[in-house]
Order: sequence, then structure tokens, then C-alpha cells
Amino acid sequence: MLQTIVRLATLEDAADVAALVRAVDLHYVGPEVAQPLAPTVAMVERSMREAEGTRYALAFREGRAVGLACFAVLRPGFKLSGLLFVKELFVDSHSRGQEVGALLMRWLAGYSRSQGITRIDLTTDGTNTGAQTFYERLGAERMNKVFYRFNLSTDVLTGD
Repeated sequence: MLQTIVRLATLEDAADVAALVRAVDLHYVGPEVAQPLAPTVAMVERSMREAEGTRYALAFREGRAVGLACFAVLRPGFKLSGLLFVKELFVDSHSRGQEVGALLMRWLAGYSRSQGITRIDLTTDGTNTGAQTFYERLGAERMNKVFYRFNLSTDVLTGD
């Protein structure tokens, strides 16, 4: 099997991160809704330059980025240790089923432990049974939580 290397992405990796972020959009919403590559690169670069909390880990095979984890560290968390929230975990279609996703999750766990973080949280769509099976196979515990969203493209929370 090909060796996979996972590391924290830097600003120099913005194009690789953006290509995989766009692949996530294409996978979930299709080409009609997915943003073009140029604004995706701009968003990734902005998030990295502003140090807004978004972080990226990349998995590489033979020098090519094949997997992506978009995550943030949130505090305070349990006993002030914080938590790592995974927003996206994505492996390109040619590398699925080759342990890239598991390596990304193990890297996230190691990164978290090195930062004193004691848990990783994430969500999946209720219909994404493949992702649910994957996370449960890795030892994730399904939580009985309710997920809320404020859609800020409407007039919600405007104070009016």
C-alpha cells in the first residue's frame, strides 16, 4: 500500500486545500451549486491569514493531496481542556477505502492530545450512513444531541 503522510496545512498548501474543499462541494451539492476554484482559494487563504480558528490537515500520497480535515479548536470544553470540532473530513474518490480517512482521524487525535484536548466532536447528515459506520468503526460514540442552525441569509437574529 502507498505511504500516506498527514500534516497540518500551511498557507503554501492553500491551493491543495481549496481543490479538496471544492471536491467536497462537488460531492455534496454538485457543479450547479459548488463555488469555482478561484473564490475557494481566496476563502482558504483568508481563513489561514486571519487565523480565524479554521485549521486544515492534509493527507498526501506520492506528493499529491488526497485527503482533507477541516477543523477548529474550541474552548473552554470539559475541565477547560477544549475540544476539536471536525467540520469536514474528505478523501478524494481515488483514495477512498485505503485508510486515508482513518489516518486523518488518528492524526487529529494525536494533534488533539498534544494540545491537551480531550475530545473530538463532529456531525454527519442523518442520511450519511457510510460516514456514521466509518466513525463508529473507529470508536466514536453516537451522541443524543439536537443540532440547531441559524440561517443568516434570512432576517433571523437581526435585532429588529
